[in-house]
Amino acid sequence: MAFKQADRLDKVHHSQMRRIFGLCNQLKSRGEWVGDVTIGQPNFPTPQYIKDACVKALEEGHTGYEATDGIPELKAEIIKKIKRDTGLIYDPSEIMATNGVAMGCFVSLMACLNPGDEIIIPDPVYFIYDNCANIAGATIKKYTLREENEFQVDIDELKSLITEKTKMMVIVSPSNPLGASLTTDNLAEIAKIAVENDLLVVTDEIYDMLVYEDPKPVSIATFPGMRERTIILNGFSKSFAMTGWRLGWAAAPADIIDAMNRLGFYMTSGPVSFVMHAAAAALRDEDGSVEMMRQEFNKRRMYLVEEINKMKNFSCLAPKGAFYIFLNIKKTGMSSHDFCEYLFEKYRVAVIAGNLFGSSGEGFVRISYAASDEILQAVVEGLQKADKDF
Repeated sequence: MAFKQADRLDKVHHSQMRRIFGLCNQLKSRGEWVGDVTIGQPNFPTPQYIKDACVKALEEGHTGYEATDGIPELKAEIIKKIKRDTGLIYDPSEIMATNGVAMGCFVSLMACLNPGDEIIIPDPVYFIYDNCANIAGATIKKYTLREENEFQVDIDELKSLITEKTKMMVIVSPSNPLGASLTTDNLAEIAKIAVENDLLVVTDEIYDMLVYEDPKPVSIATFPGMRERTIILNGFSKSFAMTGWRLGWAAAPADIIDAMNRLGFYMTSGPVSFVMHAAAAALRDEDGSVEMMRQEFNKRRMYLVEEINKMKNFSCLAPKGAFYIFLNIKKTGMSSHDFCEYLFEKYRVAVIAGNLFGSSGEGFVRISYAASDEILQAVVEGLQKADKDF
């Protein structure tokens, strides 16, 4: 029988980043060296106290179905974190545990957008938002984050994109792939636009604990009129080195969370029970591991920024958060794709083409400094050699 995929998949694309990640793993499995800085995955193990909490949960029998929207202990710790970070107070009915932030993105867009609704998404940005919006049947509009503007939102451009069909906008701060954080003033202007135009805002804050410079970024949910229209997405993968545990969370008004939960139930029937118990412990019993990792990422950040900006053909802004460098390669005259192929074939350094995150990423590549110090040193050496080729 000839298979024909559903029409809704026509605009849903395979992840080229995962393809490159798989190629790197194939070479490594054959014993070949690869300077792999493609993936946003901390090279640190999950902190021991979290693993111990997971084992304890297993031994106590938390292996069956539990609350599909998040166990009470986890919701309580998420509520404490939000209050500690923002001053905002949430009710358990306004919190949802998800199977990773990716699921939070999917169910938030699917719950809120009808076919033909318009959603405004940053460019460049992690590509899950485009694909989820396409599945929802929404019309995507893009606002451009430009290096010359330190990747802040151009307010005039944002205003120009809004029509009577606009229902939602997305912000990501700190940003993947840019490492940029939106300033308080920039967020205040975005919030004013959202309130004036009665827009929902999805704010992806997965990197909120990986920030390196003051002032620390604030959540857009804290601005006047924003709590009732904001969906906060966050999780454990990045700050707690738990990428494989697949647990995230969302905070939003109860009616939005209820809609998201109905979708989530029929997707996964809830997150893994013992993982939720471990995640509650991750927030409750934090032993300094997160701060240790943040400090190490900061050292790597400063090392890369210093070394890259010594080169004649490459440059970058110092990222404020996350663990990504958005490397400007425009002086080479190569496209992002061709530069990635060249760097991999000649020097076995694997980076991600910036245009995979949107058309305005052309002329850039993304480097993840979640890799080890040894890998990053080798990547710098590869870039230094490549710098002499142009």
